[in-house]
Amino acid sequence: MARTPRKPIQKDDALTWAGYALPVLGGLLGVAHVNIYHMDFINPVWAVGGGAILGWVAARVIRKVLG
Repeated sequence: MARTPRKPIQKDDALTWAGYALPVLGGLLGVAHVNIYHMDFINPVWAVGGGAILGWVAARVIRKVLG
């Protein structure tokens, strides 16, 4: 039985990618924020963790909206 070729990028592939990429991007933006706006009273772990959580929330919202 011959396999049918797949389309290069499908919606499920993009949604799966978003679930991994957006929390990482949020963490990186947290690192950038800490390095650009140096404040002594903010723990960098909170900024990175908060960015990752916000990225995770954004990924969940996108997955919910798109299907």
